[in-house]
Amino acid sequence: MPANLTPEYIEAEQKYRKARTPEEKLKYLKEMIRLVPKHKGTERLRVELKKRLKQLQGEAERRRSKGGRAQPWEHVEPEGAGQIALVGLANAGKSTLLATVTNAKPEIADYPFSTFRPAVGMMPFEDIQIQLVDLPPLSDFTEGYVYNIIRQADVAALLIDLGPDAPDPGEALLDLQARLEARKIRLVREEPDDDGLDESIQPLKAVIVGTKLDAEGASGRLEALKELVGEEFPVVGISARTGEGLDAMKRLFFEALDIVRVYTKKPGQPPSDEPYVLPKGSTVLEAAEEIHKELAERFKYARVWGSSEFPGQRVERDYLVQDKDVLEIHA
Repeated sequence: MPANLTPEYIEAEQKYRKARTPEEKLKYLKEMIRLVPKHKGTERLRVELKKRLKQLQGEAERRRSKGGRAQPWEHVEPEGAGQIALVGLANAGKSTLLATVTNAKPEIADYPFSTFRPAVGMMPFEDIQIQLVDLPPLSDFTEGYVYNIIRQADVAALLIDLGPDAPDPGEALLDLQARLEARKIRLVREEPDDDGLDESIQPLKAVIVGTKLDAEGASGRLEALKELVGEEFPVVGISARTGEGLDAMKRLFFEALDIVRVYTKKPGQPPSDEPYVLPKGSTVLEAAEEIHKELAERFKYARVWGSSEFPGQRVERDYLVQDKDVLEIHA
């Protein structure tokens, strides 16, 4: 457990563990988020608390809307390094994007509202897989479960159609934001440390993907969208047909997830090919816990290649790992 947790936080955590309903758990979890100290030693704890908050908010919403009964498609179990919800208006290109960058085969049509149920695919990014969830478009008729899935995602990717026959990109973005705000979801570039303080609003990290960049005049509409958005959200333009911008989009998705990849090695041997994926702000000790609980309990020190001052530098348990670090853990 991170150091310097206050008695008030510990009391809130005890109440959370004793709570029996999602609503009760939600109340005390928000209190824990408010009370957790803000320093490097609690960064991972804060990330885990926020993920737990999203799950509980979705569960509570399902209980309210469905009396505790939900259809199988109304929840998407997270897989891979992170979950990104593809959010957009009708014909924004969500299904085409999913089919292009994953092995999923969603129904793709020129007419609106061809997506009736969530479709899921795994998008490769270098040596990890990121889960993409294609959702029905947001409209006046969107079912509540769609917003529950968005609420529980790690990141929302807002797809904006840059084609000449589509709504104005700026107006489409405002429409999406308004529909999400009406469901108590506020899009943000970075999740605030104080998230959970306002019980009626959930912040959700978002990025913007301008689609159909190969269409006539799309580049100009993309630049106008970037100018409108400014620093509020990161924006990337793509063409699923030509492949333009897809690599930049994948990188943007990875960075938005706030994760790092860590590789392990044994003395005198090369590093592993498959990384462990951890939240940004994780320590060497937390990396050891991810590998095996007993390894963390017997931890003495580690050697780091990558972010350390020199290759193989000896570090202690509180050293913060960076993306693509190689760890040699000694126990």
